[in-house]
Amino acid sequence: MEERVQQKVEDLSLSPEPKEKKEGKIAGPVTAKNETQGPPVTLAETRKSAMMKKIRSGFKIVHMDMTDVESGDILWQSTDWNDIFTAEKEIVLPKKVHETKTVSRTMKFSTKEAIQSLRLVQKVLLHGQVLEVWNFKFGFAIPNSTNSWQCVIESAGDDKMIPIHILSGNIKIETQFFDDESLIAKSTLRVLYK
Repeated sequence: MEERVQQKVEDLSLSPEPKEKKEGKIAGPVTAKNETQGPPVTLAETRKSAMMKKIRSGFKIVHMDMTDVESGDILWQSTDWNDIFTAEKEIVLPKKVHETKTVSRTMKFSTKEAIQSLRLVQKVLLHGQVLEVWNFKFGFAIPNSTNSWQCVIESAGDDKMIPIHILSGNIKIETQFFDDESLIAKSTLRVLYK
């Protein structure tokens, strides 16, 4: 019985042993393993990669502003965010932003695709050294929507603030946008005060 089973397995084999090379041509099937590509990619990974590509292409920042929480006055705003994910962007903030006790920062973004678990990791760097890291969870963002994300920033107080002349031009804000653990985009802002 074992012989018959073994024979049937051999008959059903779809990849016969490669034959000898003759005159520089290869006879029989050839398989190649590309050492630089790593392990094979699963169908689920391919689908996730395709979905992340669609999310990335449809994710945009459309507006950002900073408002004095006490007075409600808009201190700064911008709608020029077209190249934010491809190049460092320089923004010029009025000195009043640095001097205000409590500032509300609002960012409006749009997405063409659903984002299941939007989160942001924001680093504030001075001369390349990390001063602060903030983690924010936004949650679900519905497809074809424009959303607002607002955070309130309180001053540490005059005696604990880094002087504006040291900060201006030397401070960067790096923001990474994720869908759970998958990176959507990264932006870098260099902040100047005038």
